[in-house]
Amino acid sequence: MNPRHITIIPIAALFLHALHAAEIERPTDQDLIRQQRTEVEEPAEPFKHWTIVPMYSYGPFNNDRSAWQEELIQIFYQHNPQFMVGAEIDIMQRPPSGTDILYSGLASWYPVKYLELHTKLSFCPDPQFAPNQIYNGGFEYWIAPRLVALFDYTQYNFSSVAPLGTGSLEQIRPGLTYYFNDDIWLTFRYAHGWGFGENQYNYYGGSLNIANMPGGGKLTVGFAYGTDPDIDFGTADPSLSNAYIGTLFYQQPITKDFSIIAGTQYIYRLKENNTGQLYQQWVPTIGAVWKF
Repeated sequence: MNPRHITIIPIAALFLHALHAAEIERPTDQDLIRQQRTEVEEPAEPFKHWTIVPMYSYGPFNNDRSAWQEELIQIFYQHNPQFMVGAEIDIMQRPPSGTDILYSGLASWYPVKYLELHTKLSFCPDPQFAPNQIYNGGFEYWIAPRLVALFDYTQYNFSSVAPLGTGSLEQIRPGLTYYFNDDIWLTFRYAHGWGFGENQYNYYGGSLNIANMPGGGKLTVGFAYGTDPDIDFGTADPSLSNAYIGTLFYQQPITKDFSIIAGTQYIYRLKENNTGQLYQQWVPTIGAVWKF
């Protein structure tokens, strides 16, 4: 990767929207939407309309920097097999910058059987480090019996805390998901972004998902490399440097309508120009999925 494409955006405190980037950090909105719709298509009994997902993350560093924390709650309403809406509150604590709260609304719609459209809109009323608004839209399209094409566009708008002044980051994220069978699938994502109209960055990520493990659990293993604005690199250095990111998550059903999620994310962040270590961070996370 060309260093000039990754080191010149002085946005030292973007934000950690942990577990959304590259679909490897935790079960994503689309994972839950897909799971809910599958259960609706083949119902053993009347499906549950509501799903609530609370999550908590704690992220210590390998130096004297204060640990980050994040509390998130999502609620989804499945109106019918083709349409779902949801809301999210994401509380991000990033000492010494402060605490930001993102409020989000999202929706998913299947206009035809093999095409899913989704959108997510997020707002931070008084950001210390986060964007003021985040706009996302995308689709999933089955192009073959076992192959799904993915695409997302995201825009991060800064009007108060960006060091370069008012501006935005734009990012496109194409990808593919391949189903080896109904229980094992592999997802790959590539992201390309533009910072404040001129500077560029890239990101590559993949995840392997294995469902129906002993006890009905689901394992997700992911790895990524590159620059992603969903990761707050928490440094005063004027750079947007790369990172190696690994994730391991497991979702275990406890009852028919309740399961727990536990896992961790490991981040190895590089310095400006990607020379040497800036920091390492572990982000253990615990959460739950409750349907009713």
